[in-house]
Amino acid sequence: MSTEITVCVCIYNAEKYLVDTLDSLAHQTKKDFRLILLDDASTDSSAEIAREWLAAHPQIASDFIQMPENRGIAFCRQRLLEKAGTPFLMFFDSDDIAKPEMVQTLYEKISGDDSLIAVSCYCNYMSANGKVLSGGIYLGPVTKEQFREKAAAGKQMFLLPPTLFRREYALRAGGYRQAEWFPEGRIRYEDMSEDVDLWSRMSDFFAEGKVIVTIPEVLFYYRKNTASLSTGFAKSRAMGQKLMYIKSNLRRRRAGLPEWKFSEFWESVGFWKKFHFERRNLGAYFFRQACFAWVNRRIFRCGGNLALGIVCAPLYPLEKYSANYKKK
Repeated sequence: MSTEITVCVCIYNAEKYLVDTLDSLAHQTKKDFRLILLDDASTDSSAEIAREWLAAHPQIASDFIQMPENRGIAFCRQRLLEKAGTPFLMFFDSDDIAKPEMVQTLYEKISGDDSLIAVSCYCNYMSANGKVLSGGIYLGPVTKEQFREKAAAGKQMFLLPPTLFRREYALRAGGYRQAEWFPEGRIRYEDMSEDVDLWSRMSDFFAEGKVIVTIPEVLFYYRKNTASLSTGFAKSRAMGQKLMYIKSNLRRRRAGLPEWKFSEFWESVGFWKKFHFERRNLGAYFFRQACFAWVNRRIFRCGGNLALGIVCAPLYPLEKYSANYKKK
């Protein structure tokens, strides 16, 4: 079966949810896409589950890749970006659930307009056990005019991972940035907001009349795991630094300047900017810890972390609400 689309699922220790995720992709109304599963050296039974599922679905054009050692999401996505031979590509997380019309809706939008190089969508939240929750993530420009305004103003481009994009332009933008751009250490900066980095570089093609848009429809369910609320402070801080870095390089590109490696960028940041970043990041960390404590019924710890979060970054909850819960 010839196809224009490859859907890629990068897997790491996803044994609890993988079958449900793959079943949701098997039930798509648009069937003619290639499915590539890549297991990034999982330490659970994910690889075996993936192989068994593919064997049980021979009607699906598919490939399976087993990494000999864990390399991280940026490395794996870059490998798949280079390997896929189709003009359109999408990554789908190994614990999310696609609505049946997801692939078809995104494909019909992007394939009918040569100016579109990426098309995304909205999602609703679900719990770890699959129960639909209130709220979701509703990001991205919904019209060409909104995109052009954001791109011309040098704004970062936030899209959700299940974005169908033209592989040609992702490669031209440099693909997923690898480890040589970032400091060595136990934190893989290249795996932080790696998709935001790519979307922001792809947004540069607005100068060629190209456009990125989001269909304002919920086309998949994002699984909220309470364990993610307990993200360590060092990782949380690195995520914030990476977003600042992405924005800085976007502005440099638009000004005709060469991009910085991360170490060059962080050395350039002034004292007060670093101070405000650390303050806000610390506040965000305390708010997440408060949520984690609440879920685990540790009421006093929740109250303490909440108070510290308010002191450090009082507007942070409102910002998160506006981005993730308040749907237009």
